[in-house]
Amino acid sequence: MKKQKKNFDSLIEPINNYLESYHAEQRIANAEAHYSKTLDCVNALAQIFKECLSYGNFKDEWDYDKFYEFLYGPELIITSIKTNCGYKLGINDKGLYLSMNLHYSENLRYMDDKYWKLLLALSDFKDFEYEEYEFIRDERRNEFPELFKTNKSMIYRIMRKYIFDFTETHSSYQPGSVGKFKIIAPFNEDFSQSVKKFCETFKIMYKLNYDLWKITDLKNKKTAARDRY
Repeated sequence: MKKQKKNFDSLIEPINNYLESYHAEQRIANAEAHYSKTLDCVNALAQIFKECLSYGNFKDEWDYDKFYEFLYGPELIITSIKTNCGYKLGINDKGLYLSMNLHYSENLRYMDDKYWKLLLALSDFKDFEYEEYEFIRDERRNEFPELFKTNKSMIYRIMRKYIFDFTETHSSYQPGSVGKFKIIAPFNEDFSQSVKKFCETFKIMYKLNYDLWKITDLKNKKTAARDRY
């Protein structure tokens, strides 16, 4: 990552140290040293997430003390205590990334146009990626082949998955996520701009999940109130 902001030098250094160690031929032989640099890198990712929290000023509590290490780098596991929604902040072959799934996606039918505009606003950010999770049975694909010949629109693909999930009657079928939404910060991007982009997009991601969660939360509260009488 490029050093552009002095305030972020303490975050850039451990990330660059990890990348140098990752690409070093002696990485396997120096496994202990590499793991130490991995932990330093994860701590830097946690500090980036703290910037997101400061920017968003969320009325929530967070768990982000766990991580996975994948092929290209570590991934910080972030969980909202209030909504139980998860987010990921990590490193892959392209750069740093922030990603999420839409939790409580069964509530998409209750969302108004403002919600979809917010999702489109997320997709307008540079280096946005949408990864579709189809998991639709071949029998159903063959039943409606025309619906799978067009994949240009993200909204269309989301609703296609949602509707097929909603109308599925096979006893062994379990509805899945409508997809993964990811923001990439390339390695050659100004680091301060990367942090700014993550702050802005995480606020949107949180709102998208919060609105879906709120529907379920209200239903649960109504059920609990009814059961008390």
